[in-house]
Amino acid sequence: MKMTVLLKITMGLGAVLTALAVRGAEGPQYPALAKCTQAMQDSQRVKIAYLGGSITWGATASDPLKTSWRALVTSGLEVKFPGAHIQAIDAAIGGQPSKLGVFRMDRDVLPYKPDLCFVEFAVNDWDAKDGQETMEGIVRKLRACRKDMAIVLVILGTGFPSPAAARQIELANHYGLPTIDVYAGVKPKLDAGLKTKDILTDGCHPNDAGYRLYADLILAELGRLSDARGPAKPAPDTPLTPNRYESATMVELAKLPDLGGWKADSPSVVGTWFDQQPSRWQSSAVVPGTNGAELATEVPCTGLGLYYELTGGGGSIVLAADGKTVLEIKTDQTVPFQRVGYSFILLDGPAQKRKVMLTAPRAANTKAAYLLYTR
Repeated sequence: MKMTVLLKITMGLGAVLTALAVRGAEGPQYPALAKCTQAMQDSQRVKIAYLGGSITWGATASDPLKTSWRALVTSGLEVKFPGAHIQAIDAAIGGQPSKLGVFRMDRDVLPYKPDLCFVEFAVNDWDAKDGQETMEGIVRKLRACRKDMAIVLVILGTGFPSPAAARQIELANHYGLPTIDVYAGVKPKLDAGLKTKDILTDGCHPNDAGYRLYADLILAELGRLSDARGPAKPAPDTPLTPNRYESATMVELAKLPDLGGWKADSPSVVGTWFDQQPSRWQSSAVVPGTNGAELATEVPCTGLGLYYELTGGGGSIVLAADGKTVLEIKTDQTVPFQRVGYSFILLDGPAQKRKVMLTAPRAANTKAAYLLYTR
């Protein structure tokens, strides 16, 4: 009897040790994230980019540079890894979805070649029909920039879960990327009696207590995901969506060799909100010299758009391809000062070189910055 019990104990211990050995042999489930964490532990220089919307910027925080979840996560990592040299890259613009993000990342994220990039667009992509496809464009462009970049999708909500959350989680699973679902982490606290008014200022944007709650959840999940062991999923060659946005490209209009009836100018330095200040996100601008001024160029494209300024009394810009109007853009807004705006449309037919024309019916208060296109 004693031998039977001893044999069972020995066999059970052997099974546990075997399972632990197999688990250890599997390695990190998210190798890029584990590598980035190890770099911080080793007191190396690490670049962390935050690409997203107003909640990532820190709207309604008392001091977004200190009390946003973005700032708190950076400072939390600095406390945890005191020898690390962390460069935080703010690439968050309020009110703008991943459809603009997939273009502007060429200026705001990719040149830095970050070790880790948080991507947060679940709120601004709320019910966007092509939100999953534009998010996939972001993921694929990040991977093309650095194969070893750690990419973490952050899922936020308002007082309600975002309809985009499930599609973003599906995308992350397709690419073997970690996700941090902040809303799912907050929901049990709400069910237990926490009031949204105690953590949100306007039903969407957190106050300082809300940002602290978000940051603590993100830091805890970041640690868990960094330590997770299991089979790492290789990046698939086949995209999940039609993948029309991986080719998203921005052309700085002021750098074109021939501006036609337009002329180079500077983006506005006064923003409706600081995270919307045009000079933070647009390196240059062009303005029409006269009413009806035209600017022509050629690009091989499947879609066209424009990245521009919105302002009080703003004029309109007509964007045409091969003589056919594809977008009529109004740059007027009723709120004070200036902010960034964009318009984009996919065109019919395959990629082909098209003659693109910008026309400003009225010159006053009209300013553009980048031509957007896919190919």
